Amino acid sequence: MQRFAASPALARLEWILDGLDGKPGWGADASDVLSAAFTVVTPERYVEVTRGRAGHYAPVVVVGLDVDETTARARIRRHDGTVDVVTCVVEPAPPHRIATTWVTGLVPTDLTPRLPADFTDYDLPPVAADARLVVFSGLPGSGKSTLADAAGAELGIPVFAADWLLGALTPFGGRHVEAALDVAEEMLTTLALRQLVAGQSVILDHPVERVATRDRWRSLARRAGAEFRVVVCQCSDPELHRARLEGRSRGIPGWHDAGDWSDVRRRSAEFPSWRGEALVVDTAQPREPALAAALRHITT
Repeated sequence: MQRFAASPALARLEWILDGLDGKPGWGADASDVLSAAFTVVTPERYVEVTRGRAGHYAPVVVVGLDVDETTARARIRRHDGTVDVVTCVVEPAPPHRIATTWVTGLVPTDLTPRLPADFTDYDLPPVAADARLVVFSGLPGSGKSTLADAAGAELGIPVFAADWLLGALTPFGGRHVEAALDVAEEMLTTLALRQLVAGQSVILDHPVERVATRDRWRSLARRAGAEFRVVVCQCSDPELHRARLEGRSRGIPGWHDAGDWSDVRRRSAEFPSWRGEALVVDTAQPREPALAAALRHITT
């Protein structure tokens, strides 16, 4: 098992992970490691249970780690690919024995089901007849956020942007999440659903390069009885596009400003075309005609 920097909580967590790793002779010191307040089971029973769980994890693969003053959590992968969270809480004073510890699934089993990939059969109340789900799509630096914000201000529709949502997660380790794109799209889907259920329109600001996500949002709009409108932003001037990308200053808390031009060029070559419902706007033109075209497309 991989070792991490020393700290009281981490040291005790590593002791637990050694047990889940099936380390020979592990647990002989359990009476010294576990606090006197650890009364859920006896030390002997805890060692027995932990050794039994090793069959699901050994060799232990840690895919995430969170630590504060007295608590350490490790996300570890089971043999079937699912992820569990091992939490260890230690006493604040030396020798920092384990006060409590538990293992839970990354997604608790007692929660309501997550949102579906297709909303066709989703139980959804009717929404206002004039509600719209609007998507501003396009590569980074294409001007989609500028146009989306302008359209939202003009129409009085809230704009939700993936970069703002992900930036808000940075203080909590969001930059190290394995599936940041999945997280962003799930939050955007949830926000869109919430707006539509409230009978209100919504604008989503996101590249939307995955066709499955486009289909999902289209099915949400259809199931809610809302109009689905897409504005695709493209910049026909590569030099202007690059200058915007590398020189932008958006001030999104916890997020970066400048983008990687080589990455955008690669993504441009792979960017799938939208269906006929999308309006393609060339953002190399002045903003006023581009905004006017977008507004006509959204409202008609």
